[in-house]
Amino acid sequence: MATSATIGADLTTKRQEHGVWLTSKKAADGGYDMTPDEVGQFNKRNAELGELQTQYETALTVEKSAAENDLKLMPQGRVVKDDGAPAFKDGARLETKEHFDTAFKAAFEANSDTLGRIAKGGRGSVSFDLNTSLKTTIQTTAHAPQADRRGTFLSALYFGDAESRFRHGSTTSKSIDYYIQTTDTDNSAAVAQVTAPTDSAFAWTLTTDPVETVSTWIPMSHESVADNVGLQSLVEGMLALRLQKLSNNLILAGDGNTPNPTGVFIRTGFQTQAKGSDPAFDAIHRAITKVEVTGDAIVDNIFMHPTDWQNIRLTRTVDGIYILGNPADSAPLNLWGVPVTKTTGIGSAGTAGVLDSTWSEVVEREGLTVEISTEHSTFFTERKVAILLTRRFAVADHRPSAAATVTGL
Repeated sequence: MATSATIGADLTTKRQEHGVWLTSKKAADGGYDMTPDEVGQFNKRNAELGELQTQYETALTVEKSAAENDLKLMPQGRVVKDDGAPAFKDGARLETKEHFDTAFKAAFEANSDTLGRIAKGGRGSVSFDLNTSLKTTIQTTAHAPQADRRGTFLSALYFGDAESRFRHGSTTSKSIDYYIQTTDTDNSAAVAQVTAPTDSAFAWTLTTDPVETVSTWIPMSHESVADNVGLQSLVEGMLALRLQKLSNNLILAGDGNTPNPTGVFIRTGFQTQAKGSDPAFDAIHRAITKVEVTGDAIVDNIFMHPTDWQNIRLTRTVDGIYILGNPADSAPLNLWGVPVTKTTGIGSAGTAGVLDSTWSEVVEREGLTVEISTEHSTFFTERKVAILLTRRFAVADHRPSAAATVTGL
């Protein structure tokens, strides 16, 4: 039977491969599209993972049992009586190692009956004072206890994920085409009998956006991957979070210069509203109105930097009453009836965004993919591995005027 470490490493690799395979079968509606053959392949993969998991747990159980058995086979202590040990007068000071050894032996012999009973599993207690004075003091600097090592945690990474606020789709191409309506002339009118109304006019412009790739990687030694499966999972999780942070920022405010996708608040045609001398509440409401009037849309999301939300949430009247309610209230984040998402992805503090998210879509080409390889530089001979995470997506914005930024907050 292989060791639990070896089986655990194999199990982690196969679970990662299974995760990538499942991602490739995921449909736009959140379900999974599989042919009958692929369903059979899924069942086979699942059975293999179950068998490996059982082997891993069995190996752990065997190794634990072996360690406990070895511990119980270790030699047990016993008390030996020495009738030739010299006695000491009451109050004598013991200054040498020989005196200490002799006094220690004598103290044990004086309590040999009780100590013997304890050594055989009986009950009892003893105490004695050696009345010694050591020339050299024993200190923890020379005999420090072993450190209590705590677990390793993910490093701090707050960004306020906003991607869940958008619709998601998928593509199999390296670019996406979609139409943005550029003309909407509405000449609907009441007319007299036998009189023709002026015709309305609609026009759309074909827009093409490339699918862009975001990635991150880290080198690890072969031994750190093979000997510490938990560390590999921890590192991959940290990389995945950083990739999600980058994706979040690009979806909201990507500048559109390849390889960056164009974010919904950067797209040509989006609207802006400066705060100016208005209160922040008023400026945000004016931006909502612009989306409603000019964009013919209904705002369903407000994205705001945590610092800007703090400034708004702490706004008080001259009497010290908080405008948005008592600090003890657990009401959800919202302004003017619209939910607020706190995120650093909107950019630096001072700019917020309002949006009708039904007009925007995150289009996936490839979901989160994890690859591990030695094929980089001199990694093979140095016994290193590169852990690479990638994702490919584009952002479609069918109505840029359905988004507006508020600046100067």
